[in-house]
Amino acid sequence: MLFTSSLLVAALVGVAQAQTPKGFTPSVEKQLDVLYNGTAVKKPGELLTKAATASPPQIAVTNDVAAAGTANSTFMFVMLDLDVPPAKNGTQRRVLLHSLNTGFKMTSQTVGGSAKLLTSTSTGPAPYLGPGPPATDTIPHRYVQLLFEQPAALKLSASDFADTNARIGFDINQFMKTEKLSAPLAGNFFTVDGKASAGGAAASGTGNAGGGGAKATGTSGISQSTTEPFLGEAGTVKSDKSFALAGMLGFLVVLAV
Repeated sequence: MLFTSSLLVAALVGVAQAQTPKGFTPSVEKQLDVLYNGTAVKKPGELLTKAATASPPQIAVTNDVAAAGTANSTFMFVMLDLDVPPAKNGTQRRVLLHSLNTGFKMTSQTVGGSAKLLTSTSTGPAPYLGPGPPATDTIPHRYVQLLFEQPAALKLSASDFADTNARIGFDINQFMKTEKLSAPLAGNFFTVDGKASAGGAAASGTGNAGGGGAKATGTSGISQSTTEPFLGEAGTVKSDKSFALAGMLGFLVVLAV
């Protein structure tokens, strides 16, 4: 009984700690709901397509994350590609800042049952770039999403990120130190394979992926920016992650008994 109960606790801890890729810092345990065209990323690391992720996502937070802020809290969304190919004659993969969006506020609208939708009328200061891993790359790229509480003293401008190439080599930990950011409140990540023959779950829903979003470009893995704000109704969210988790817990409880 003790052994099986320990397995149950270990499994639950593993689920809670799986929101960001292994080895990535800052690590995040609480989930940020990321929705493309009304379809949620079902599990951290899920394989999606370029087309499905071309436009900015909607984001939402669970009740425990929402409780960490207040009705007047402002949030900041960051998205990173961890696997940009090395520079010419280099061997080290680089990080690309795909989005840094400020001004998010919690709404009363819920998605997926109880997650609270966050919205912002801002398009920057670093507008969203749709994933564009090169077709010649050998691995799927990992795209990490982080949600921070935005400090009142934060001072960033679009000119800081006007040159898309300047986004390469973005150091999130140094950025947090410079801007005096607290640890992220929530996170998530998905993957995109640049190979034309790659599979992946194309997010289908009521939105307009690819229509007005960033267009992926050739082999640089860098897209053209978009000025589309993070807006829109939550709509009907398609997500089976809660059912999958419930099934897992049910199975583990049976083992514990």
